[in-house]
Amino acid sequence: MMVNRSLIAVLLSATLLQFCNAFSVTTSSVAELIRLLPDHSANDVLRNVLRADEETTQQSPVRLDGLVTKRRAIGKHLIFIDVVPLDLPEIPAPKSKTNKSYEAVELMTPVQAIMRSDVWNDVVGDGTNNSTPSSYEIYHKIIQPGVHVQLTGHAGPSRNSNEAIVFCQSAKYTLANDNPQHLRNVLRYVKEGVLDMNEVLDALPCISHEEFTNIMGLGNQTSPTNSFGEMAVELLSKFPRNYLCNPSQLMGSTNSQKVKLLPPAPPEYVNAPSICLDKDDAAAGEEEAEEEDVVSIAICQLIWVMSRTAEKEQKRMDSNTYKQFTITGWVQNRRRYQGSISVLELVDEFTSLALLDNHEEETASPMDTTSENSKLRDLWNKRIYSILHPEAMSSVEASEMYANIAGPGARVMLHGYLQANSSDDVATFWVSNCRLLRSSWRPSAVRQVLDLLHDGKFEVDEAADSLKLSGGYSQAEDIANGDTSATERQWMAAEITQSLQGENTRIGKISSSMEKSLDSFAFARDRYPIEKIESTELAPTRGIVTSLLQSNESPLRTSREGSRWQRAKKPQLKFMIQQISTVLRSHPEFGQRKLKVVDIGGGKGLLSNLLAETFGDDTVEVQVVDISRSATNNGMMRAKRRGLKNIQYNALDATQLDVTGVDVVVALHACGVLTDVALGHAVCQGAGFVVCPCCFRSNPHLRVSVPANKDGDREFVTAEEWLQVDSDPALYGQLKQLAELQGDIKMASTAMHTICGLRASSVDKLWHNTRLPAAELGISIKTFPIGFSTRNFCLVGTFIDT
Repeated sequence: MMVNRSLIAVLLSATLLQFCNAFSVTTSSVAELIRLLPDHSANDVLRNVLRADEETTQQSPVRLDGLVTKRRAIGKHLIFIDVVPLDLPEIPAPKSKTNKSYEAVELMTPVQAIMRSDVWNDVVGDGTNNSTPSSYEIYHKIIQPGVHVQLTGHAGPSRNSNEAIVFCQSAKYTLANDNPQHLRNVLRYVKEGVLDMNEVLDALPCISHEEFTNIMGLGNQTSPTNSFGEMAVELLSKFPRNYLCNPSQLMGSTNSQKVKLLPPAPPEYVNAPSICLDKDDAAAGEEEAEEEDVVSIAICQLIWVMSRTAEKEQKRMDSNTYKQFTITGWVQNRRRYQGSISVLELVDEFTSLALLDNHEEETASPMDTTSENSKLRDLWNKRIYSILHPEAMSSVEASEMYANIAGPGARVMLHGYLQANSSDDVATFWVSNCRLLRSSWRPSAVRQVLDLLHDGKFEVDEAADSLKLSGGYSQAEDIANGDTSATERQWMAAEITQSLQGENTRIGKISSSMEKSLDSFAFARDRYPIEKIESTELAPTRGIVTSLLQSNESPLRTSREGSRWQRAKKPQLKFMIQQISTVLRSHPEFGQRKLKVVDIGGGKGLLSNLLAETFGDDTVEVQVVDISRSATNNGMMRAKRRGLKNIQYNALDATQLDVTGVDVVVALHACGVLTDVALGHAVCQGAGFVVCPCCFRSNPHLRVSVPANKDGDREFVTAEEWLQVDSDPALYGQLKQLAELQGDIKMASTAMHTICGLRASSVDKLWHNTRLPAAELGISIKTFPIGFSTRNFCLVGTFIDT
């Protein structure tokens, strides 16, 4: 049955229907805590709790203990968590090679939980001071896949009528995972005194109180020289093998493992309707659809509601009642299940989850549960739940392909069957054919479309249209003809991603104070414009990029085509070598003596070893400084294997570095204030510099060494004092937060440019107090192709011959 124009006209004039009823809840101070047990009953119990709460207008507290298997953060105020109800594992025997505690995880359906700052009620700080984070901010950071947690909250509605989720109000960290990168954040919070040490000790059952305080340097112990990362490694080494969960176990290293980790499909989605299996009827419907108007999501909803109403009035709920037509909409959410089954939740207007949150960061207030639940149900029930099923789409390949590329933010056109009499409260649409109208902005989705096109598995015109290729159909044809390498397609995906991003793709919100920060510091961008080091051609593999990649003047390791090394690290290193070469040659004493170069935060020396090898013993002497002893040991061994004698490694705090005699300071992806530390050293010594910043909100505790006078004395100041923004540090904090914005690279880049401009201004203001006050310094902000890294800014200080 097809939908004609007259029916659409009638539906357009219909009154907007309500799809859900608001319900009232009140907090009960005497309600008994309900624990969700690890016996496969948790989701059923939670759903029953929600129904009971709706009927009794009470809010029953629930407690969930288990293993975090998945985490998705949306900005700072919203995080989704999947938790498998699970008791804490017993410590295995010393010779045990497996931990059976985690064997059943993939067989259990997780409970969904949501952490929102406006629901949270266990606050130890207001979050306005960088040194005093709220308890929500702490748990937002440390609850990661693989850890065990105890969550307390109440039941709330899910987008599916037969599901409920836990709205968390407080949490407890009960067992660490096996990832030192995660544990180091926990240790940092303990060191700062904002996370209870006893709670963390309980989560590290193989560590005694004495061992912990010794390693952490707490109490009367001498402060350790190890980084938090090294402390984490040492603590984890004391656990029996396989006792703690490694997060990689929860992600799957192969496709088959990833499929096993998917939840089973709900019973109503397991089998496609028999009408979908009639391919002749489906093909005829598609041909007829070409002559009819494509139906919007709102119209489809009205059709569904009217059809259900008619069925009920006739007291006829025939399970084979379906309406066939074509719809178009944006993918608001995607859920994937085992059996190559996926559900696309379609809307007429896509809105990022962060924008659905009405609470401004600086004015977040407790949530009105009644109105919030009503709003959520209203939003979810206005969506069309489109089923991608291999039986309905003729093949597993088709259903999996579109499930992969049609993620949130994509726009699709679907032909199929609306199940007009679904017993659920949402409209279900069984898809027989799909077309991608606009790709999601995410680089992984764009890259998949490019790879499918290259492999001959995707239509040329569909790729050209959905990716909005600047070269149109001819560019898509070039890719389909195999004229691009895997590395080139990765770079191309990064470039295309920018054109697909905008206000509605942001993962996070832009507050009025963030906008104010851009305006207040606009002078820094005006004074230091960006010099782009990239080609204007379609693919960033021509011009200067080609010369960098094809240069053989310095040996670099090889790896497979399309690897992270080939597409990102290698071109970044060669870009840095080119910039460092320019700075070295501009030095007034270049060629007269050996110049000293220091690499701040140089880690295992990928840049410095290449630098030492490229310029040789007669030209440079290189020093690598990093707080991680394991990283510097690694780099030192690499240097020895390559026979490098003009390089040394030191494991120490970069803020305490003696920069006497340093001529050039370099740093690649110096995290947060470490960039300011590197620039401060350059100013103190009158050195040139090539510094690429990264992670703008990291290392706020570091202090910057700056010249106190022309006699060579130094003083240590905060980053805000160094940048002369200490009169309003909160405004600068908003600028840093904006620089970390995801999903809108143009806005984030404007913030990054602003911060780099402030840093360049500070260098210029203090340069007259340096060792070489007579030498002029040219300061520039350069960017390399974003395909190499989204953190693609570089501050370059070159000597000017006067």
